[in-house]
Amino acid sequence: MQPDSITEKPAHLNSHRSPEYSATAVAKAPGRKRGETAFWLGTILLIIAAWTVGFTIENADVEPYLHQAMPTADQIEKTTHGSYTAYSSGQLLGYISIGEGDGYGGPMNLAVAIDLQGKITGLSVIRHRETPSWFKRVQDNDFFSRLIGKTYNTQFVLGRDIDGVSGATYTSRGIAEATLDGSRHSVIEDLKFSVPKQLPLQIELGLPEVVLLGLFALGFGGRRKSFRHKKQLRWFSMLTGMVVFGFIYTNPLTISLINKMVLGFWPDWHTHLYWYLLLGGIFFSLTATSKNPYCNWVCPFGAAQECIGKIGGARHYSLSRYRALLKWLQRGLFLAAIVIAMLYRNPGISSYEIFGTLFDLKGTIPQFFLLGLVILASLFIHRPWCSYLCPLKPLEACIRFLKTLVKNIWVNKSSKTAT
Repeated sequence: MQPDSITEKPAHLNSHRSPEYSATAVAKAPGRKRGETAFWLGTILLIIAAWTVGFTIENADVEPYLHQAMPTADQIEKTTHGSYTAYSSGQLLGYISIGEGDGYGGPMNLAVAIDLQGKITGLSVIRHRETPSWFKRVQDNDFFSRLIGKTYNTQFVLGRDIDGVSGATYTSRGIAEATLDGSRHSVIEDLKFSVPKQLPLQIELGLPEVVLLGLFALGFGGRRKSFRHKKQLRWFSMLTGMVVFGFIYTNPLTISLINKMVLGFWPDWHTHLYWYLLLGGIFFSLTATSKNPYCNWVCPFGAAQECIGKIGGARHYSLSRYRALLKWLQRGLFLAAIVIAMLYRNPGISSYEIFGTLFDLKGTIPQFFLLGLVILASLFIHRPWCSYLCPLKPLEACIRFLKTLVKNIWVNKSSKTAT
């Protein structure tokens, strides 16, 4: 009797199936294919429905946030051009406008209060879509106080006019952009001051973008069967990705970024070139070659698991008894993460990845607990997170399904046209 524990599957069993086993597998194949088709079509419809519901119910009452931005005001009135006039005992205090900036998770809205000289006196976050742990990092670093007292003459450029928060650069920039947007609106429309022309966005092309392009090129070239040093090149690529995208910049691909794009929160490419290169490279590779070089050649968390696995002698194991359960658990987490994000229109609210917990050593108690389990499992099992929990694996399957679906529709249409 075979025990219930995880057992290593000998390689020769894959090539020597019994006739009965082969016949059963062939008989089950059509039913399995229909089940996959039904699941992915249902998943797509559910995501569309959740997106629609979330868009319909999204609403925020801004009045409480206006008083938070200017707490000394006892009367606030809306103007004809969208800003608000604040009074105290009948005396004009200043103006409040709603500014918008682009954070890591999507647009964020701030109530920005200015005095009669155009100086920022208060801020209040109306809505943000950042990963909670990253937004908390910005709050804990007292980033908002760095903006108080700034004037409309400031461009709010991170690293020059204001210091950002390490590990939360996109969130810091989004807050600064929203503050600048709101303050300038009040200064122009209410105070009628002339303001300096806003600087054009510069293309951010630095080390992360260059390294990413280089590793993608290695992934494409190194996968060729004729290449002799594939193993060595892959390890070089993985270690480079772990150092650059893990420990230095902490820029791995997460479900939050996928949710952001599905929600339609497409950031400006000038300041988010890295993400467009990353998503574009993966999508092109999956649709053109059905291969994904990122996961096996670039992903910093995957590389970390393999390094840990070298210590414990991790192997590929067959979990035949639990394979179906683990597959549907992974797909269930993927679907839940996207549906929750669509309903609340917040890409980061359902993120459960633990990349930042490893590379920044910051996270919640459950995240550290899960990280500990993954590290322990990585000693014995090859890439346990990637194989059984990572949401990108179901995403790959979804893209391949859509590719096959579109291809079949096109072939059928072409056949009918030719007939």
